Amino acid sequence: MAKFIRSNFALICVLLVAAFFRYWQITALPAGLFPDEAANGLDVNAILSGNVQPFYERGNGRESLFFYFLALSVALFGRGPWQHHIVSAGFGLATVLIAYLLTKRLFGKNVALVAAFLLAVSSYAVTLSRTAFRANTVPLFAALTLLLLVIFFQTRKDKTKLWALAGAGTSFALGFYTYISFRMMVPLLAGIFVILAFGVRDRLKVELAQYRKHILVFAASFVMAFAPLGYYFITHPGTFVGRAGQVSVFSKDLNQGDIFGTFVDVFKKTMLGFFRDGDLNFRHNVSGFPFLTPVVVSLLFAAGLLAATLAIFVLIKQSFKKQINPQTVYLSLLAFWFWLMLVPEVTTAEGIPHGLRLAGVIPVIFILPAWAACRIWTSVKNFPPIAKIRYLIYLVFFGGILLYNYQLYFNVAAKSPDYYYAFRSDLTTVSNYLNWRSRRANTFLSLDKFSVQTVDYLTTETNNPYTLLDPARTYEVKLKKGDQVIFTQSTLFDRTKFSQFHPDAKPVRTERNQFGQIIMLVYEQL
Repeated sequence: MAKFIRSNFALICVLLVAAFFRYWQITALPAGLFPDEAANGLDVNAILSGNVQPFYERGNGRESLFFYFLALSVALFGRGPWQHHIVSAGFGLATVLIAYLLTKRLFGKNVALVAAFLLAVSSYAVTLSRTAFRANTVPLFAALTLLLLVIFFQTRKDKTKLWALAGAGTSFALGFYTYISFRMMVPLLAGIFVILAFGVRDRLKVELAQYRKHILVFAASFVMAFAPLGYYFITHPGTFVGRAGQVSVFSKDLNQGDIFGTFVDVFKKTMLGFFRDGDLNFRHNVSGFPFLTPVVVSLLFAAGLLAATLAIFVLIKQSFKKQINPQTVYLSLLAFWFWLMLVPEVTTAEGIPHGLRLAGVIPVIFILPAWAACRIWTSVKNFPPIAKIRYLIYLVFFGGILLYNYQLYFNVAAKSPDYYYAFRSDLTTVSNYLNWRSRRANTFLSLDKFSVQTVDYLTTETNNPYTLLDPARTYEVKLKKGDQVIFTQSTLFDRTKFSQFHPDAKPVRTERNQFGQIIMLVYEQL
């Protein structure tokens, strides 16, 4: 045990940092459950009541794997925001470990440690890891599938090859239960396979025959794991595309008749998101800040991406010459990974840049700068002036990145009123009040049908003790003595007209957040 700790001390430290960034103050940050997160909870209710499906059609359709982990958390800890957020944080933490193991296989321990560290502290990755969206599962299963395939190609032991392919087939199949962007793994794997197959074209039949057993293991494990979802899509064909068509660049409502111009604009904004203007949505990113730590990491990312993209052309050339270099394959793999996982983002035209649709690139956008940093460092570290201050350079590089991202999430985001509203923390306060009051016949809630998903879910155990009112028509409600009408932060404006029509209804309870903003206002008919 002591030997294991010594040999993996740096990795253990990185994982502890990753755990800290993902779990520190998790019960308070995020402070609420956004309606889309709560919609997952409504499907969790279905699971806990015995309705087990591979796909749930609420909200234009949702793959189910993430929900089963949520169901386990809810069964153990009950319903609430943090019970969801700890699950996504767990996926985020696991991704750090798998990204390390994959990168170590590709480029060695030093690159792996740097990549894992960058991923561990990234404010973008941390924000998504603390948001209970199923897209958080994509990075893990993408990286795990690639790791197992790399193990298959690198090991010489037949037994190891078999379990690696069995795991890869299962992981690949389970990825389709995560989020629609995982489907880009199909062209990714296909593209790499075609290039490699062309490089051994003279002996391809022999190679395939040699690994016939292994291919069957991969196929069998994939089919068994994918079968329930595949059958669901066959019997419910309309669910396969889901919301993708509604936000596509090909939608006339979004491209205004200029598909190419819209695509170019989306691509430009997406790429700039890594360097300058990131997603404005606090649920996806620290609003407006770039996805990567500015200047240092973003420039290293640019260098790594350029080298990896050029490696694709080198690999094709090597394939023609039948002289494929494994390092070229590995670097090309990163480029394929990035550019193909970019497709779900650049083929949509809503909320760009959109950190959630980009979730599939999360591991690779940290592996690329780590690879570039280590290549640069290897070439300069022995210069006498640099060698004398190498530890100072380590401290400034790693310490600066850590402090920057810590401040970004735990200060900039955590101290912003918009951050709390982005997760609709007011709805948790309202739900807690409704659970406490628990008088359906005498309680009215002024709230829109989308936002009420959070309240529906968080008041499940008290059987939703309220009557929902359309905010714009709340003033029409007929009240008797003792009835209460509850306004949330988003419907406070509607209380003005309500008060005009109900002069005998008076405020009896006001809740404010730490910024002094009213997040719940309760009127009671006197």
